[in-house]
Amino acid sequence: MKHKIWADRSQFDSDPEQVRKILCCPHMGIVPMQEYIEEIERVSGEDFGALRLFMQNALITQGRSDHLAARRLIAEFFAERAISNWKPTFEAAIAEVLDGLEASEAPDLMTDFASPLFAKIISRMVGFSDDDIAKLFRAIDVVQRFTEPMLSFRELRNLNSSIQYLDSVLSEKKRAQSEGPEDLFAYLHRKSGAMPNGMDLGFFAIAITASVNTPVQTVGYILYGLLMDQADAWKNAAEPAWIESNMERLLGLWSPTLMLMRVAEKDVELGGCKYAEGDIRVLDMPAANAKLMAVPEGQARQATLSFGAGAHKCPGEVMSRLLLSLVLPAIARRFPKMVLHKDKARFRASAMVQMPVSLPCELHGRTERVNARLVDVKDLSSARQIVMDNDTFMPPAMEQHLRALAENSGRDLSTAILIARNAMFFMSGRRHTRAREIVAGCLGGNRLPAWQPMVDQQVAAALNGLEAAHQPDLIRDFASPLFRSTAQPILGADVADAASFDTLAPILQDVLEPWLPIRELTRLQGIFDELLGLMRVPDRGQNQKSTSVFTAFMDAEDEDFSVDDIKALVLVLYGASFNLSHTLGNVLHWLLIQPADVRAHYSDPAWIARHYEQLISLCASPKYIYRMVRSPTEIEGIPLSVGETTRLCLSSINREVKAGHLAFGHGLHHCVGSGLTRMLLRSAVPALFTRYPDLSLRPQAHKYFDMSQTVAMAELPCLLNDAQTSGNPR
Repeated sequence: MKHKIWADRSQFDSDPEQVRKILCCPHMGIVPMQEYIEEIERVSGEDFGALRLFMQNALITQGRSDHLAARRLIAEFFAERAISNWKPTFEAAIAEVLDGLEASEAPDLMTDFASPLFAKIISRMVGFSDDDIAKLFRAIDVVQRFTEPMLSFRELRNLNSSIQYLDSVLSEKKRAQSEGPEDLFAYLHRKSGAMPNGMDLGFFAIAITASVNTPVQTVGYILYGLLMDQADAWKNAAEPAWIESNMERLLGLWSPTLMLMRVAEKDVELGGCKYAEGDIRVLDMPAANAKLMAVPEGQARQATLSFGAGAHKCPGEVMSRLLLSLVLPAIARRFPKMVLHKDKARFRASAMVQMPVSLPCELHGRTERVNARLVDVKDLSSARQIVMDNDTFMPPAMEQHLRALAENSGRDLSTAILIARNAMFFMSGRRHTRAREIVAGCLGGNRLPAWQPMVDQQVAAALNGLEAAHQPDLIRDFASPLFRSTAQPILGADVADAASFDTLAPILQDVLEPWLPIRELTRLQGIFDELLGLMRVPDRGQNQKSTSVFTAFMDAEDEDFSVDDIKALVLVLYGASFNLSHTLGNVLHWLLIQPADVRAHYSDPAWIARHYEQLISLCASPKYIYRMVRSPTEIEGIPLSVGETTRLCLSSINREVKAGHLAFGHGLHHCVGSGLTRMLLRSAVPALFTRYPDLSLRPQAHKYFDMSQTVAMAELPCLLNDAQTSGNPR
């Protein structure tokens, strides 16, 4: 077998009724693992004794009679009535971990919240020594992967050693029973007379711990989903009643379980399907849950299959539901302005599970001073005040800064100065006004329709390229080529060597960051020289119906813009226009992680037109807008001196708005490409989903560029149609 077989979901079972029948059928068992480990030991000479003993005691790998006896043994401990006794313990742990999250210098919802919360709760519930909570959680995290197929030899060794560690910290517990409910280790000691023969009490407790690790995965994944959604979702999460009424939806959308496997222990027929002895069925759990949730409005949703069903249903379901009902309102109330740094989020996705491992976030959304020269602005009203007040604030004086730097350092920064002089986001005064007038003659609302036929043609070409891709990726095979094929002719970026230009051009985005160190400036300047050398004055006959930006500047014959100025200006505009591709990629990712029942609207241009402001506010790629202080003032009680810089943090500022966002800036420095971005979204998104109505993402395979100024996806691997996917909504 190859790992890539798990990417082809076309043969997986996804009908929820059939999935439920398979899970509940007593003759559809767990794929045997004991013999597999023993054979590896025989061939390799490695001792996996702890792993073998663990599997003998794990519910999921036990024979039917032992499994039934073991489930009966723990039923009382995990019953709803017993779990409710742990509520004060859960609440105390939540409060403690929330304090720890707030105290963190770089808060992360996984490493500073979900993981330590679970470790604290599970150490108390099971009876582990909790001297090193972080190490305890890492070991549990490793052990819960034992059901995943095709683990490497190194991973098996890690499993074995982690099991040994957990056994040691469980066996070392010599202290008296803590106040409160009886822990699992003590409970099992008391019930040891009812344990099946051959079972080890400690290894059984460890195996149960691994099987109830779902809460940390689910808490983290639901937090990700809520913070990726509109601000209303996070506001609603602060209400316990909303969480209770939306629990099934949240579990169905953000369940970490990707697939389960069952093997026919004898010939059996279920729902009209015949399975021969030995047949293995792979169950697509996200797809099954999506179909359960896709019910007409007003009808009650069925319970999801997020915890499985039948004899092997997760014993930690009641615990997970209680924890979620307490955790989500508590954190949403504590941090109502929380914002996720989505491009820094990291996931682990295997054949079996998908879960976040890092969710960096901004907790309070408060305007604050970063250092003596920089203030981060995170409030919408303050941000609007700054971008509208051109008497008090101005763009960074980059040309002036570079000239002073060149004089003081003795370096030749003439190319960097040329770029800064012609970067519209650094311009001010008459020259800026004139540049906007000329660009508006090409990209203004009344001029853009002339480009629509070309855009539609390039959308169709990009869709053809996506279909021809061996392993389709919505960035590499759709958004990026669509950007290049539209932005270059509209701007008039005519180049001598297209391949070299396309390779170097992404580095233009680095010019968006002000105050770069001189070493980085020198590096960028060399690349700017190469790019400027590749640019040509376009043939005026090329654009018979529409005039490119380059040609418009040439026709204007303005003495403030030489040919070199125009080349630099178009080059910087092209670099800034990468945000077209990045915003489109972010929008596609956001749309494809929404509930399946919303997807029917995506092919409707009118629906996209009604919602694109909301999509842009959520998904626009720029992270910041910079403004320098012209005259002394203050923002939210923070005094600002002349020459200081305000950095408007768009992830916080745009979080609560749909229309009226600042994704494109405002006023004199409103983005000149905003109309083109909207046109591209209105054209590309409906065309994509009309062509591929079953489009879906490969689970958590997306990657972001590591960029300081931009939220930009590097990869967005997808499945185009039903030949590749059984309906997985993510």
